[in-house]
Amino acid sequence: MEETPRPTIKGIFVKSHIRSLERERGHEGVEELHKRFGRPLNYSNTDDVPIRDEVAILGHIVDITSSRHLNAQERELEAGRLHFRNFATTPLWALTESLFGANQKKILMRSEYIAGYVFQDVTFLSEDAGPTSVKITMFNNDYPIEHFQGFFDEWLKTAGLSGTVQAKSLGIGRYEYTLWWEGE
Repeated sequence: MEETPRPTIKGIFVKSHIRSLERERGHEGVEELHKRFGRPLNYSNTDDVPIRDEVAILGHIVDITSSRHLNAQERELEAGRLHFRNFATTPLWALTESLFGANQKKILMRSEYIAGYVFQDVTFLSEDAGPTSVKITMFNNDYPIEHFQGFFDEWLKTAGLSGTVQAKSLGIGRYEYTLWWEGE
């Protein structure tokens, strides 16, 4: 039986999380992250970082920056929101916006192509679910289900759209997210 490859994310995106923490909490915040994570945080832009490491890093950052204790579900939603905010500071997001403008549906419908520059061995499949709705299915996803629910919720909020994100598990590492929003 063939083993499923371990999914990874490019180091440039993990570095965006660390830079965000440093902007908010300074060098002391990064030192606290290093202490909690227990391993070096010096990634190069092209490193293939295991998603499980990114999940741990984001969770620690949420814990460090949160003004209150969050339960596990809230923590993962916040980690996903933070992930999107940090992704929106990267050159890939700037390029994506320059190519597709403010048309969020167009961007979401091309998530599999965008994800190809971010992840290795994670599959995204976008389906048109209506005039202001997209269904994105992910395969071989090492994130908790709430992570991308928070990610897409923050995406809609950042775009100025009022909407919701429904998350559904399809089995281990397989999730379906349906985004609905009021007209663009």
